[in-house]
Amino acid sequence: YLFRRIEKRLTGAPSLIVLDEAWLMLGHPTFRDKIREWLKALRKANCAVVLATQSISDAERSGIIDVLKESCPTKICLPNGAARETGTREFYERIGFNERQIEIVATALPKREYYVASPEGRRLFDMALGPVALSFVGASGKEDLKHIRALHSRHGAAWPLEWLQQRGIADVASFFPTP
Repeated sequence: YLFRRIEKRLTGAPSLIVLDEAWLMLGHPTFRDKIREWLKALRKANCAVVLATQSISDAERSGIIDVLKESCPTKICLPNGAARETGTREFYERIGFNERQIEIVATALPKREYYVASPEGRRLFDMALGPVALSFVGASGKEDLKHIRALHSRHGAAWPLEWLQQRGIADVASFFPTP
């Protein structure tokens, strides 16, 4: 029933199915079979499937590592100090990582750096956001969004200045050039 409901909503418009905590689904035979099918077929429906899991070994134990490797060309890895260790290293090798890539994942800074590998290239990203960026990207709750809409209707294009001042960001005027 759940799978049918999801699939019926796919109209051909760009869509994304995000499977967070995918280890739960990869461990269940029905979900695992459906993930295998989706990874192979949903591109035709203009839909991408995103799998997020805390441990790379979850993919290995799923029994569909071959499909994951073929159908998920972009991999975003969080730092893993154990990436070089026997047992863990092999998981990274099975998804196509080489020695240098494993070293990058092993030495990246936790909660700050992310390693992205795709057919277009590989890059270590530093996501150390400063207070200004964090004040915007961290505003995702219903109350924050409601407040932002109110600021926008009251202050127009200057709403970000008001937002930052209310967040206690010093010298906010320096972030916005005066016309």
